[in-house]
Amino acid sequence: ASAHDSAGTEDEEGREDEYLPQGQHLLVDIKNVNAEFLNSEERLVDAMVELVKSAGLSLVSYHCHALSPTGVSCVGVLLESHISFHTW
Repeated sequence: ASAHDSAGTEDEEGREDEYLPQGQHLLVDIKNVNAEFLNSEERLVDAMVELVKSAGLSLVSYHCHALSPTGVSCVGVLLESHISFHTW
């Protein structure tokens, strides 16, 4: 059996293959979005599911929570990574 670690794996000849992060980490501030949309758990869930689907990713699970007095936080676990929305 070969040794495995977060940097890569050894092949049958003992060479290590390096696994580098893929994709992008985006932090986006968006302005002038409808306040009713930003305060709706249901609409944000629908947006997250559609975004994940259109990107060809795999949504494993998600959770949204309404904030007080305003806003919503949503997080989705993807097979590939994660996604989150926070509004206030």
